[in-house]
Amino acid sequence: MRALAHPLRLRIMELIAEAPRTTRQVAELLGQPATRLYHHVAALERAGLLRVKETRRVRGTVEKTYESIARMMSTGRGGPAKRSERATRRALAMTILEQSRQEVMQALGAPEAGLPLLARLIVTAPPSRSGEIRERIVELLTQIRMEYNLGDDACASDENERWAMTLTMAPARTRS
Repeated sequence: MRALAHPLRLRIMELIAEAPRTTRQVAELLGQPATRLYHHVAALERAGLLRVKETRRVRGTVEKTYESIARMMSTGRGGPAKRSERATRRALAMTILEQSRQEVMQALGAPEAGLPLLARLIVTAPPSRSGEIRERIVELLTQIRMEYNLGDDACASDENERWAMTLTMAPARTRS
């Protein structure tokens, strides 16, 4: 998780999770120079979040195509964690929420791209049922991903739009 607690690494992971890509392809999609991404891709590979799918020789150098080890990531199921793990989870959560905030604000500023869906739901249930709720949400997200994942060619197609979905589930405590 610590490797993802950087906004650029999160975006790199999202793009490679969609479809296997080279660092140069990711750089083009992000509008960044590839040289700026090599360090971040290497950090994600060292953390075990990316793996090399294939290599090929291109003009005297080796080009690597990376794939993600997971299509969907979570900060875990909670429970006791060391102080460093809690700090890492907080950093990852803030990175994800900040990325989502930027995307929502950009979409609100350009409604021709399609208005974002914003919803907040407070669920009242016994603590023993929170695990069941989480499992149902993960199942739904998995079904959506499988139904709409159209393959590598669709990800690169200009006729498809990319939509981000950020979901949080946390205790909603009232202030006293």
